Amino acid sequence: MTMHRVTLWGSVMVCGVLLGLPPVEAGVKTGSLVKVFVNMNSMDYVNPWQSHGGQMVTGSGCIIGGNRILTNAHVVDDQTFIQVRKESDPKKYTATVEALGQDYDLALLRVEDPEFFRGVSPLEFGGLPNLQDAVTVFGYPIGGEQLSITTGVVSRIEVIPYTQSERELLSIQIDAAINPGNSGGPVLKDGHIVGVAMQGISPSQNIGYMIPAPVIAHFLDEVARGASEGVPTLGVLTHNTENESLRRYYGMPETEGGVVVTHVAPFSSADGLLQEGDVILALDGVPVSADGTVPFRENERLDMSYVISAKHVGEMLTVKYRRGGASRTLPIGLKRFPDLVPPANASAKPSYYIYGGLGFTVLSTDLMNEWRDVPGFDSESLIPLSFKYWAYGPGALNTQRKKELVVLSEVLPDPVNVGYHGHQFELITKVNGQAFDSFKEFVLLVERNEAEYVVFENEGKQQLVLAAKEAARATEDIIKRNHIPSRCSEDVSLWLKE
Repeated sequence: MTMHRVTLWGSVMVCGVLLGLPPVEAGVKTGSLVKVFVNMNSMDYVNPWQSHGGQMVTGSGCIIGGNRILTNAHVVDDQTFIQVRKESDPKKYTATVEALGQDYDLALLRVEDPEFFRGVSPLEFGGLPNLQDAVTVFGYPIGGEQLSITTGVVSRIEVIPYTQSERELLSIQIDAAINPGNSGGPVLKDGHIVGVAMQGISPSQNIGYMIPAPVIAHFLDEVARGASEGVPTLGVLTHNTENESLRRYYGMPETEGGVVVTHVAPFSSADGLLQEGDVILALDGVPVSADGTVPFRENERLDMSYVISAKHVGEMLTVKYRRGGASRTLPIGLKRFPDLVPPANASAKPSYYIYGGLGFTVLSTDLMNEWRDVPGFDSESLIPLSFKYWAYGPGALNTQRKKELVVLSEVLPDPVNVGYHGHQFELITKVNGQAFDSFKEFVLLVERNEAEYVVFENEGKQQLVLAAKEAARATEDIIKRNHIPSRCSEDVSLWLKE
């Protein structure tokens, strides 16, 4: 089963057909519904000094208060030019991104031309619908040129990972048809926005997910504060306490819920405050059950992460926990999760550094996704095992407290690096025998080297030795021959100027 986003990719602009002709909800003015046309150019993370080239993406959106357009973040990712068209107007207008919330898969667009908003009534927001409530999805999916309207019911409300960011947030499953091109379209109930179409499941039919109104409100609140900082996390792994032997082992009363902390992520909100073996009993006064859920609405429960994700980065979370047989309460300042391997879409441009024709970058989900996009292959099998180990295997626990992992992504052939041309997609662990914890530290170790040689060591203990002076002289010629604009990315260039 595969979760997929529902943006429409391709060089041909296609959109949705009117499916089933369900009645438009009372009070809904289709003039507030928008088709989004995006020219985009994504970066090549294997060769991070270049891009993949231009493509066309189409999605959906709607006009909300403040003369803004609400859509998905993945609709406008890597955009170079955006146009929007109202359902009631054949003219396309130029738009720009006002705010981007990758964690929430939401974006706000701005159109400067006031004519675009003339005579338009913005859509207003409703609350969180109930199970079995009827909802209507508006958008421009593949199959035609006109607005598509589909209806369905709310079938599930739960916390799931969003495909765009891998962040676990409140989501609503509906059985209305959501197809490529629907991304960013509003989901309405009683004429009010209760969600934004986000992603579907393949190969299942009529199983789609929408971003619910509370998550949208959280994003808009962040924008009003001045920036979208993303979703905070506590930074712990936990295990349920449903097993009676486990409960007796930790000295838990029969009537007490809670989950056991099995790992505290380095640099996270809980780092240095909670520890393995603590039993989390409540978050902000909300009791955590033995299965790790919290009460939500009448007869409904959600994963306990919902309490945390409903807060903003920088806010305090009161954690009640049991340690050594005693209950304690601790306020913890919330941070974003310190991913060792950044999730997809975490940065606009990848960092890179070229030395002696060896191209280095940072291990990221975006880099791994380059293999997943290879047509005609079992693409997951192409990803190096060591990458998987650090991304979602035991290495993700980051017991070594590293901030980043450095990858030798490419070798640009030259006499100075003969014999190393087969080295590619390897993790580099040491420079001249010295370990490092970040890409910046790695770059500075190379740049500040005063020895005759620079020795790069990979995870397999193999050493790539370059004569320092020869490598430095060759670098500029290598990047010119390969039409590379610079030997390093902009962020690395700033480090070198420090």
